[in-house]
Amino acid sequence: MKAGLLSLVLLATTLLTGCDAGAKSIDWYKAHDAERKAKYEECTKASDPRGTEDCRNAIDATVYGGSFTKSPDKSR
Repeated sequence: MKAGLLSLVLLATTLLTGCDAGAKSIDWYKAHDAERKAKYEECTKASDPRGTEDCRNAIDATVYGGSFTKSPDKSR
């Protein structure tokens, strides 16, 4: 019983961690402008823009990397 449960947990863990195995990191997207812009455009057109790790990383690299245009200061 324990061996079967342990095997099931290991299998589930392996499947879940392998879903976005080819995802690029935020730092990678920060260093590769053209690829980041292309992935950002692709992801923002999807029904769930942050649905994959790769899309989350491309979007985060755009926002945190300074490539995102800031809103004007509305306090004036």
